[in-house]
Amino acid sequence: MRAEAQRIMELQGARTQLGRLEQAIQSELGSLRAGVEPLLDEVRAGVAALFPEAGGTRLAPKEYEAQHEKLLQSLDGLEDVLEALQLAARSSRPGASAARGGG
Repeated sequence: MRAEAQRIMELQGARTQLGRLEQAIQSELGSLRAGVEPLLDEVRAGVAALFPEAGGTRLAPKEYEAQHEKLLQSLDGLEDVLEALQLAARSSRPGASAARGGG
């Protein structure tokens, strides 16, 4: 029972963090979010594979490690794209040129 409780906590934690990330992306990027949607799909799939819903099939250790590595690569790519889109979003906001010293 203790292992199952731990697994449920991990699942809820991973999904909660993913939800927070998606909310932050929407808040920060607005319509530019479309640029990260394919990467978010990869991250969602990785979280689902590593932390299956109750009754779902858990991965074998080697599969888990491979999926974990893939998820980390997806997160690295997402970080790079988010940084670029965040700069674009900030530069397109009213008053951005004044904040950069251009206005």
